Amino acid sequence: MHNCPENAARFTARGRAGARPPGARSALAAVAALGLLAAGTAPAAADPGDGALSLPQIPRVLDGKGCTKPSTKKTPAPPWQQELLRPELAWDLTEGDGATVAVVDTGVDASAPALAGRVEAGPDVVAGGSAGTDCVGHGTFVAGLIAAAKPADVGFAGVAPSTHVLAVRASSHDGTITPDHLASGIDAAVKGGAKVIDVPVALASGSAKLTAAVHAARAEDVLIVAPAYGDQQRDRDTPAPAAYPAQLPGVVAVAALAPPDGLPDQQLPPRTAPALAAPGDNVLSIGPRGQGHFVGSGADYASAFVAGTAALVRSYRPDLTAEQVRSRLQRTSYDQGAGPLAGSGTVDPGPAVSANLSAARHGADDDAMALRLPAAPSRTAVHRAWIIAGVSAALLALVGLAAAVVPRGRRRGWRPGRFTVGAAAGSVPGSVPGEDPPGTGAVAPGAGA
Repeated sequence: MHNCPENAARFTARGRAGARPPGARSALAAVAALGLLAAGTAPAAADPGDGALSLPQIPRVLDGKGCTKPSTKKTPAPPWQQELLRPELAWDLTEGDGATVAVVDTGVDASAPALAGRVEAGPDVVAGGSAGTDCVGHGTFVAGLIAAAKPADVGFAGVAPSTHVLAVRASSHDGTITPDHLASGIDAAVKGGAKVIDVPVALASGSAKLTAAVHAARAEDVLIVAPAYGDQQRDRDTPAPAAYPAQLPGVVAVAALAPPDGLPDQQLPPRTAPALAAPGDNVLSIGPRGQGHFVGSGADYASAFVAGTAALVRSYRPDLTAEQVRSRLQRTSYDQGAGPLAGSGTVDPGPAVSANLSAARHGADDDAMALRLPAAPSRTAVHRAWIIAGVSAALLALVGLAAAVVPRGRRRGWRPGRFTVGAAAGSVPGSVPGEDPPGTGAVAPGAGA
């Protein structure tokens, strides 16, 4: 889809439609939104805009015309995926420091400025060289979605902007990948110490070697994330066929969401049931050999957001097992009404990191979730605050009134008189009509002592 010219026209038609709210967002995101509204600023719409559409598309496989050329274009505004996921809600707690995510793909350009100093060039399991270069660009694009550094002002950033990336090339020079190559790549990622592995590949078939590699990774407490379907597999009139490695037990299968409303970009549930969903249509990221931006569409890119969120969790909660991390990602996701098209819902980085889940029964689906949010003020506290505010306003009004009345009274020879208890308010010198005279101790009707 992303290499087809009609994709831009299809997105333009959808992107100009009125955005629907994404449904029941997490409590943490709701509080952040309320804070923006209180400050007089509304969250930006989840729409990449024309600037993103004009960016070059990142390929999955080369067309025989040489390596992907650097992009000369950049978009300064945060892309729609960032506005939808709000990963900055987790960054006060962790940016992924200390976590390592392996990207088993076409390699990762270690010289990419947004990843500088945080890419470990792992093996090229196909050719026997280093994976620190990326002729295709697909692996670099995915690594950017996971871990691109925060810009100096605003703009694109990865979900976990301080995490490390282990680059493992499991493709041929042009980007072609086989099940056995994926298996070798997963084995190399586990050996390299990664606790999260993103395999942004959806193959139509698996192999015994691939099944064994996934099983061995699970035994080493490694979380594997992969797309629930491939772009080349999609037919809007029939369910997408099973995708590997996402079809294998223990792998977190991810579906793609589309702007502007963050709903799935497919009609029928794929045969590999998604566990989670994340942005995947016209998402923005970096590419190889330069500082420019690219765009891409597909569930392979959606898997990067889930892998990045898993890195945040594994950084902040290193005590959790891979299964507990998977459970946390699903239980803190939010349902935007897509049903089986999006699995348990859209991954939500803020609550995934900050949710206070039961430690005793961490994997149980019926555990209550309490977010680490400031306690809501009590009714008494709110009432007291209103009273204080009202009294303060009244005192300010009285001071202003006195500043205006007293000078006039003195000019007319006014002198304060003695007040007799029980005198009418209107007959007491210095009293203000309509108010209780000073010293009467008047009590409002119905008020308690």
